[in-house]
Amino acid sequence: MERARFCHLTVDAVQKEAYVWHEADWKFSDEWHAHHMGQLIFVEKGVQYLHTAERTYLLPTHHCAWIPPGLVHRTSSPVKQVYLRCIFLSKTADNPFFRDLNIFHTSKVLREMILFTEQWSRLEEEDTLELDFLKALIGILPLTFNSALPLVLPVPQDPRIASMIDYLTECVETGGDMANELKIPEVAARFNLSARTMERLFKQDIGITVAGYIKLYKIIKAVELLSVSGENVKSVAIKVGYDSVSTFSNTFYKVLGLRPQEMMVP
Repeated sequence: MERARFCHLTVDAVQKEAYVWHEADWKFSDEWHAHHMGQLIFVEKGVQYLHTAERTYLLPTHHCAWIPPGLVHRTSSPVKQVYLRCIFLSKTADNPFFRDLNIFHTSKVLREMILFTEQWSRLEEEDTLELDFLKALIGILPLTFNSALPLVLPVPQDPRIASMIDYLTECVETGGDMANELKIPEVAARFNLSARTMERLFKQDIGITVAGYIKLYKIIKAVELLSVSGENVKSVAIKVGYDSVSTFSNTFYKVLGLRPQEMMVP
């Protein structure tokens, strides 16, 4: 079987305090799993989605995620090839940073340190230099972490809301007029609801308004597209349903605190 597909089985069998795994073509499955070690993920190429029971996180190119030990999750990607650099560590400092799943910007020093660990990829023997270096790398995470990127979508628990969200996301994925002309009363009527009832159900289940969910999904989809080489801001804006590039850019900034150009992959 492919080692990358069953990462959690391989890693949990390693008798080391820390373990490095760099994989140029990571294989994903829908299998829910958890690691007994904390996991730092850096996406060298492509994009990755991290799913928990309550949230879905987007991890874009050249960004990091920290997954605390024991957190049940699964992974997926909409692109064919994803290059991941992963570091696992069984012991971390007693710092609030290590308790939650976070998506965050990768500082230059952190990226260089992660790249340096490639020499230990899949090394199963103990190595003192490796362990000392990885402890230092993981140890600086709280120091280099400013804030988590809000690339997070709530997962509906109500089947009715799940069906509505499937329809909304399908419209955004279709792009163009379908994404641009989404009208809440029309969507509600499609599910035999009033707009007011639809709003109430959304807030009860996932804690945000319908319009808020659509806006957030569009921005997350835009980040996914910007992580693909060859895309530009104008083409991405159109694909997620914006007629105006300036409106798209301003909305993007309000949600993420960044301009779309800052998330583009050359």
